[in-house]
Amino acid sequence: MRYDVVVKGGGRVELAAYGLADAEHQVEKEILAAWPEARISVTDVSRVDPEQRIVEEFAIRYRVSGSVTVSAESDTEARRLALRGLRDRFEGTRFARIVWDPA
Repeated sequence: MRYDVVVKGGGRVELAAYGLADAEHQVEKEILAAWPEARISVTDVSRVDPEQRIVEEFAIRYRVSGSVTVSAESDTEARRLALRGLRDRFEGTRFARIVWDPA
């Protein structure tokens, strides 16, 4: 049986960028590269170091949500397979530590 599993999660990442807008854009671009159907919301952007530089370090908090379609025998198995698939998609990226909200 096919299930559409709605998943939500979030996290925090630090990265180098040319400004606030560039930092937000990098997060959105990298998450969409791993999960094109995702909806992303940047909830907080702050400078790690108060000194102004051309390239600065930013700490970014974000939320991500979307729907994943899986084939499974039950609701519980569908959720487990959806989360496993997302963890596999983000493995090796700076977003591998997304904390997924429980259903």
